[in-house]
Amino acid sequence: MKKHLLALTALLFAASLAFAQQFELSVQANSGLFHFSGKSATATSQVMQYGSNNQNYTNNPYGNRNGFSYGSTLQGQFVAKSGFIWGLGAGYEVLRSQVNIDKYTPLIYITFNDVNTVYTDPSFAVKGHTNLQNQSINLNPYIGYRFLLHKVKLDILPGVDVGIILKTKDEGSVKDNNGKTYPVDYARTKAPTDVRLRLGAAASYGKWALNASFAHGLTNYLSRVETDLTGSGGSSTTTLTAHSELMRLGVSYRIY
Repeated sequence: MKKHLLALTALLFAASLAFAQQFELSVQANSGLFHFSGKSATATSQVMQYGSNNQNYTNNPYGNRNGFSYGSTLQGQFVAKSGFIWGLGAGYEVLRSQVNIDKYTPLIYITFNDVNTVYTDPSFAVKGHTNLQNQSINLNPYIGYRFLLHKVKLDILPGVDVGIILKTKDEGSVKDNNGKTYPVDYARTKAPTDVRLRLGAAASYGKWALNASFAHGLTNYLSRVETDLTGSGGSSTTTLTAHSELMRLGVSYRIY
């Protein structure tokens, strides 16, 4: 199987060299807005305290509010005489979603009252927000077409993002009504590799170009089923879902 894949890759590369009018190599800097969609994505959550070291974390970090994100990319592409484009981008990105926080819950206190165990709720109101931050290597294979508009070249570039997650953490801070701050800096299990459908466009003049793209995630960050008790004493199951969505804006410079 691996030999067949290598042979196919070599064939495609040879075809690229044979039919491409030119090869272009560019560097790109991006900023963007990143958030989650799906049934488990939320606008508001709470910060909770955990473990013997009293570490704070966000109860549901999958915020549907946009967080500021950024990255850089090295992009190589072949442009055929017909205007057909195929290429690959590879880069490093920091993607951050945001969720508002309205409550803080310290460690749960337990009291014993003769027969019954009573769980008290020590939660209190706070204000602030936290971010779920993913550091990743992003690969973007794509195809597309180039339109010539006088001196401006417009490339339409549908493709796929493959976000290989390096590190995931929960960060931010909230304040109570007395002004006391509760920081959040919680290392989470690495998120799964994030595969996204992507539609991009680039308008270039000379060696410089403006880039824009939107990507919708196919990967479910919460691929598990949760069982909830109903009021009738039965149970129901629901699949938890959180998918990434990312809008990028950037500028690139063609070095070759």
